[in-house]
Amino acid sequence: KLHEARGFPGAIRSAKSISKLIKGGDLAEGKIQCKVQDAYSMRSTPQVIGTAHDALAFARSQVEIELNGVGDNPVFFPEDDLQLSGANFQGTPVSLPMDMAGAAITMVSVMSERRLNRLNNPALSVGLPPFLIKGAGMFSGLMLSQYTADMQIVEQRILSMPASIQSIPAAADQEDFVSMGMNTAIKNFQILDNAYGILGIELMAAAQALDFRKYKLGKGVAEAKKVIRKHVRFLEKDRPLYKDHTAMKELVKSGEILEATEKVVGPLN
Repeated sequence: KLHEARGFPGAIRSAKSISKLIKGGDLAEGKIQCKVQDAYSMRSTPQVIGTAHDALAFARSQVEIELNGVGDNPVFFPEDDLQLSGANFQGTPVSLPMDMAGAAITMVSVMSERRLNRLNNPALSVGLPPFLIKGAGMFSGLMLSQYTADMQIVEQRILSMPASIQSIPAAADQEDFVSMGMNTAIKNFQILDNAYGILGIELMAAAQALDFRKYKLGKGVAEAKKVIRKHVRFLEKDRPLYKDHTAMKELVKSGEILEATEKVVGPLN
């Protein structure tokens, strides 16, 4: 209802999906004492992820128009015995939305890392052990996993500089404004690849945190945790985590968690 009052479709969609995932658990049923207002990285999740949904939907619509349109120059209309010269080759209608898509993915990743921080930090985690491991001080737990996520976010932020504003004149200044769309496409591949890794680390930390909680989980959350535990086991004591990071990255990329949870709670769209 809160999101419908504002009206952004992505936020409404995200809020409904979250509600489906936690339905049936203690949180949704009001059995867990909560703050009146959580930190933004928790409270603003539907708005932020919803904005990314809307941005990606716009980017997709622009790509679909381009794929089905005429980008030639000149353009011939034989039925009208007409030839027109113009700039339908200009890539800005796609490169600018693609820059926005890359920034949206980075934004979601930044928020993911902030939630990861709140799980790791005993001052913020509401009773979870430091770095999500018993015997903190002796063990590092998921502290270094946060380093890995942070490194990838720094790279994403660098790559999120828009390429569509980087035009360099060429062809004796005849081609004096170009879209640099190929650069956008190339860097978006890396932004997205990093996002799989960052979200995978957050999900690994979330599963670890839930193993310390005694709450009844929502059906969707419980199913997601079940899938994660098929690929990454509970961290009882320190071990090299690069294999876990890689496994979680591939798990996110595969869509297996989404597929499994949708079988339990219905479509998340």
